[in-house]
Amino acid sequence: MDKFALLKFYALLKREVLEHRNIFIGAPVVVALLLLVAATWVATQLDQIQLAEGLRFVSVLFDRLSPFDMAPFIMLLAIPFYLTLYVCSVIYLINTLYQDRKEMSVLFWQSMPVSNLQTVLSKIVAIVFVAPIFYVLIIFGMYLVAMVWLTILGLSNDVDLVGIGHLFLAAIASLVLIYISAIVTALWLLPSVGWLLLFSAFAKKTPLLWAAGVFILVGFLEDFIFGTQFLANWVASRTSDPNQYLIFEFQSVFERVFNYDTLFGIVVGSILIAGAVFMRRFSD
Repeated sequence: MDKFALLKFYALLKREVLEHRNIFIGAPVVVALLLLVAATWVATQLDQIQLAEGLRFVSVLFDRLSPFDMAPFIMLLAIPFYLTLYVCSVIYLINTLYQDRKEMSVLFWQSMPVSNLQTVLSKIVAIVFVAPIFYVLIIFGMYLVAMVWLTILGLSNDVDLVGIGHLFLAAIASLVLIYISAIVTALWLLPSVGWLLLFSAFAKKTPLLWAAGVFILVGFLEDFIFGTQFLANWVASRTSDPNQYLIFEFQSVFERVFNYDTLFGIVVGSILIAGAVFMRRFSD
């Protein structure tokens, strides 16, 4: 890929971030502020003795422990962000191509030296690889604020926070796991990504209802004609167990990505994405 092609793709990514700031930046910022406010409120409900005991417990808990061993526990703090990213991704994917057609901006981009494939890929890269970066950076900022706050509380309550350094290292390691988990989740759920983009590319109204309705219809026809529930069971098998795509240790990354189930999902998702690229050729 030449330099000009890279600049075009960068411009497409920048456009996605700027046009969907609420999804990429606004939503995680609100979650971080809510968590900090909640933590502050809890701290104000404790008396000085209880607060000092809690700080000592945290200090002893993380003192001299391996950051990599403790990182999965720190990841629990990222659950609200993870759920927010999931919901925002669904909203983004089902509306992004539909909004282009609704606003007729698709005609502008088709007049530019940018292919439909590049445009669709930029949207996938934006939500799969770029959005988690913003979420991780905002979580990191929240961690920094929390560390400074804990240090101030420790000094004001005469508590020696000997384990604060190990706690911070565990938090950093958890950020890497959070980002990897977000990408692995997207690869695992790539059929869903392709399905949402496909209906976003051609539905004239309410693409989410089209996506859900056609899925239900296909499942009903399969059960009615063949007496099987392969589609429903396959979807349930890919969504019911988060351990299939959440990464809690670095050693399991290769195993989670390069296995039959993940690779098969990538193939199915790629076919659906190709359909979205093809359907984007036809504007309303």
